[in-house]
Amino acid sequence: MTKVTLLILIWLQQTCNAFVPSKIDSARTHQCSTATPEDNQISNFDIINHRDEYDGHSWTQCFQTVEQESAYELDGDFPDDLVGTFFQNGYTKFYISEDEFHIHPFDADGMVQAVTFPRNGKPWFRNRYVQTPGYLQELQAKKVCKRGVYGTAKNKGKWYSNMFDLDFKNAANTHVLFIGEGEKEHKDKAELYALWEAGRPFEMDPTTLETIQESSLYGAVDIDNKGCYAAHYKVDPNSGNICGFAIMPGDKNPINTHKLTVMEHNDRKLLYKKSYPFDGLGVKHDCAITKHYFVFAQPPCQFNPIPFIAGFKGAFDCIEFDNTAEFTNIILIPRGETRGEEPISIPVPPMFSYHFSNAFEDDDGTLAIDLIVAKTNPKQLSRIVGDDLNNSGYPTKPVWEILMDRISDVPAYELIRLRVDPVQGKMISKRSLSDECAMVEFPVINPKKVGEKYKYVYCTTSASARYTSPLQGIAKINVETGELVGKWLPEPHQFTTEVAFCPKETSCCSREDDGYLITYLLDGKSKSNQLIVFDAANPGKGPIASAPLKEWSVNHSLHGVFIPGFTPKFTKEIQDTF
Repeated sequence: MTKVTLLILIWLQQTCNAFVPSKIDSARTHQCSTATPEDNQISNFDIINHRDEYDGHSWTQCFQTVEQESAYELDGDFPDDLVGTFFQNGYTKFYISEDEFHIHPFDADGMVQAVTFPRNGKPWFRNRYVQTPGYLQELQAKKVCKRGVYGTAKNKGKWYSNMFDLDFKNAANTHVLFIGEGEKEHKDKAELYALWEAGRPFEMDPTTLETIQESSLYGAVDIDNKGCYAAHYKVDPNSGNICGFAIMPGDKNPINTHKLTVMEHNDRKLLYKKSYPFDGLGVKHDCAITKHYFVFAQPPCQFNPIPFIAGFKGAFDCIEFDNTAEFTNIILIPRGETRGEEPISIPVPPMFSYHFSNAFEDDDGTLAIDLIVAKTNPKQLSRIVGDDLNNSGYPTKPVWEILMDRISDVPAYELIRLRVDPVQGKMISKRSLSDECAMVEFPVINPKKVGEKYKYVYCTTSASARYTSPLQGIAKINVETGELVGKWLPEPHQFTTEVAFCPKETSCCSREDDGYLITYLLDGKSKSNQLIVFDAANPGKGPIASAPLKEWSVNHSLHGVFIPGFTPKFTKEIQDTF
């Protein structure tokens, strides 16, 4: 096997609950299942904004291939102190041709969209596909040319066309990384990168979104050894250091061991990079940082490579959660260039985790770690297969359409806080922070609070407080008390993407929630998009500003970031490049 193939085999499944509702049928609008335990109900159900109905058909209509790359100004009355650019990445090229498609959204090619809010003048929008070699090859061939991690296969799933083909496409569809103006030769040069955790970053022009090249990120990625850079990173608000990581197969046993590399870089300089070997499948999608540590969660997962190598299944379909395991490991890796310090592994109850909200060190030396976990651990981390199969057992419908005809058992997700003691190497406590929400994901905080004690997190949430349903609205949670302090929902046929926190340019307020939240609203009924902005202090009041997009430009996207002060000008020359 090649290094890149082995890397794929240990690639963590991403936030499948973002597109897999666990209670969907073919009705356009319906009630969620009523078979819910009493302890899932909340006391203030009539006070906070909740709803049990959602439009399942409209949800599937939000998976549309974006056909048009464009740049144009937006009409809308936005706050004067909202100044900067909102970047977001997500899977977008679902259909390659009329009968050739990616069966799973996470296999679809990435598109980056951006909105710039200048100090004077109108905001302007642009979007472009990341021009990866795989994207360009399939665009020309009009068919699937490379296998996808999540089950997309060549020749409509015929095993002999996929057998021993261990070359995956870098979809570049998960996140973005922005590097601002640097010193000397990099002065006045900002950079943008499209990230996909099983491959190398792709550099893009942050103004025009034109793809420039595959990148090593100034030495953070080992190009010669098929290195990669994870799709998640953290920026230390005190030093400005970008704290990233990468997962690679173990040197001796590439299936059952892995190598975790952590690194920090700043001003286009790699400050340090160090690697550690670990047992088990390297299922680490996200990280948190504190003043002294990188923080990871390592769930007990197993991988059976035989169906994948034989061409019968995708790599993702061959991963299983070990429900016989006694614990998940919280792994603390000391930050800094000093080598020889051993990682600290702290056993906690078995849990499957995707994303961290934050982590911080308390005065007594303990760590508070806030992360999203499955309420019920999954048995198998696999795509959903319906009854519509061809002779090779390959789906004739993409997964989002299959969900219209089949109820999924994908578990709901909650936000929890773990309190751990790194000296004694043990967990002190575990509690839920989202009891008033049936489903939360995509946690976002004020970036000034990364790695420090904080009060608020903003999550994408389901409409119902009692039953699992698609991610649709926005919840503001007080992590000190676990209280839901604000929730907003659109109409049953509308859905939001992950929010970004935007600090006010002229704010002199020390309040943590003094800023804005920005996201896109997807309307599956009218097949239209809007840009919407909330007051972060009270998102439950609904959008304070909005602007329609000209055409269908955004899908159920993944991760993004707001860059304060980055305000390239909109010009006809830029518009003409699209």
